[in-house]
Amino acid sequence: MSGILHAVFFSPTHGSKKLALAVAWPLAQALGKELCEHDLTYPPGRAKKLCCGPDDVLLLAFPVYAGRVPRLLDGFLSVLDGKGARAAVMAVYGNRHYDDALLEAVDALQKRNCDVVAAAAFIAEHSLASAIGTGRPDDRDMELAGEFARHTAQAILSGHAGPVAVPGNHPYKELPPAVDIRPKTSEACTQCMLCASQCPVQVISEDDPALVNQGCIRCCACVKACPEQAKFFDQEPVLKIIAMLEEKCRDRKEPEIFTV
Repeated sequence: MSGILHAVFFSPTHGSKKLALAVAWPLAQALGKELCEHDLTYPPGRAKKLCCGPDDVLLLAFPVYAGRVPRLLDGFLSVLDGKGARAAVMAVYGNRHYDDALLEAVDALQKRNCDVVAAAAFIAEHSLASAIGTGRPDDRDMELAGEFARHTAQAILSGHAGPVAVPGNHPYKELPPAVDIRPKTSEACTQCMLCASQCPVQVISEDDPALVNQGCIRCCACVKACPEQAKFFDQEPVLKIIAMLEEKCRDRKEPEIFTV
């Protein structure tokens, strides 16, 4: 087969990228396609328009935010030109639930003239609560990522049309009201500026990392990137979410795979 496999991922804390590439490499090999990576984590990547060809395959991977596709991807998805390309989606969540995110992603790609024939929900360590999904994706997750690649290749080579059936509801889960919560910075900060470079919305000052502008999405990229553990959230709403997760979401969830 000719064409390109477009591996598209938004991955502030790297879990979605790791899983996307674990699927993309064997999938590209199985289909005989060139692999092209599209990183949507930072604004320049999200500003580019992706135009697929009819022989192309699109793999979209993203972290689940409040049971939905991250709103930061709305602009990119709204101008995507699928041209009938086959597609697969991966929703990566922090061991709570993916709610309507998988369905929303399938719907979004179908609207952009992609034929979505496979989908999966995978687990990564929760960005806010490291005790939830600790160490994931792990070896078993990566093994299942390879299995998802095989199932997706089979679905594409079979010639069956999508969309793949996935769990979820219409209308989608209502998003919570926007709140202005920004990370704090302790005196341990050495001003290495790694946090600013890792912020997907670029709201951390490049002159003073303790200065954070409005617009934080609480992805925790800065928290996890800081070598001194100087970035943190301790606001009451965040602490309540962490307490809920630690009480109710410790039992291991397993990946789910769906194909036509």
